Amino acid sequence: MSVVDKLASVAAAFPAARTVAFADLSSSMVLASQGRANITQELLNRLCRQARASFDDPLFGLSVQAFGEPHCSVVMGPESVSVFLRSETDPADAICCLCDHGIDLAGFVAKLRDTLDQISAGG
Repeated sequence: MSVVDKLASVAAAFPAARTVAFADLSSSMVLASQGRANITQELLNRLCRQARASFDDPLFGLSVQAFGEPHCSVVMGPESVSVFLRSETDPADAICCLCDHGIDLAGFVAKLRDTLDQISAGG
């Protein structure tokens, strides 16, 4: 199954996910995306930059001391929820998502983690 197919599977399983994108955080580039929303490249790039900023935020230093390196970030906005997951094996690999507020966040994050692990492992 290709990366695009894996992202499409996540989007199909969670209709509240507007966009599910696989990104390379080291280059701030979205490599593939799927979802019901017609998202421009500009918005995908912004989503990737937001993910990178979330993981690079100096305030995460406090979190790192208490919980270890952060691999997930959730940003709640008035119009949507952004979810960012970074690979535990390759910190450049990430999934960036834009979702409706009603998403099953626990189930969604579990599915994202499994999908990102598969992608990062090359499977």
